[in-house]
Amino acid sequence: MKIIWVFLFVFLSFLFFFLSEVVYPFNETIRFDVFNNVKKINYLRKEIRNYQKIIEKKRKLLRQKKEELTSFKKESNNDEYYCVVDLFSQVLYLKKGEKIVGEFKISSGSGKILVAPFGKKWQFVTPKGVLKVLRKIKNPVWYKPDWAFIEEKKPIPPSDSPLRRVRGILGDYALDLGGGILIHGTPHEHLLGIPVSHGCIRVEKEGIKMLYDSLKIGAKVYIYGK
Repeated sequence: MKIIWVFLFVFLSFLFFFLSEVVYPFNETIRFDVFNNVKKINYLRKEIRNYQKIIEKKRKLLRQKKEELTSFKKESNNDEYYCVVDLFSQVLYLKKGEKIVGEFKISSGSGKILVAPFGKKWQFVTPKGVLKVLRKIKNPVWYKPDWAFIEEKKPIPPSDSPLRRVRGILGDYALDLGGGILIHGTPHEHLLGIPVSHGCIRVEKEGIKMLYDSLKIGAKVYIYGK
């Protein structure tokens, strides 16, 4: 009988020690909560999926850039003149094959948005991609669009008004890339290197002359950057 009481005392002592020193501290330390942990795991899985989507977008962009560079390389294998316009650096490169024939500072689209009082909106950006020289113009005359009068806070004249025809603002030469976008000269050469245009690509006087003389109709103009 005494042995049973001793055994029971030892067993209860051990149980008390186990509960107080092992189980309770373990729970306090780990704080095991099934529902919260499941929520955390689901959240982490969602974050991983989001990161995977971002990585895939980056990979797609890198593939596009690689294709553009491959296209540039193919273009460089012939003897025709072409242009590469870097909107990041505001620089235009005239190239023949792999050789850089000319390098000129430019002013591209400012990216600004103009909203007319009647609600119409314009954004002044230079398009990216591969364009072509559609026309070569000597002594170009600028046909002033509606937004130019709105920007100057002046009344918009009729479409055939002589106020719309402005000489000298486009320099001595212009290359028409379509969609109202030109590579042309500028009287504001002090602003070259800064994106301040309404979408066209402005070049210094000597540079536009060289481009006009070198580039043929159909010559490619590669534009990349922001």
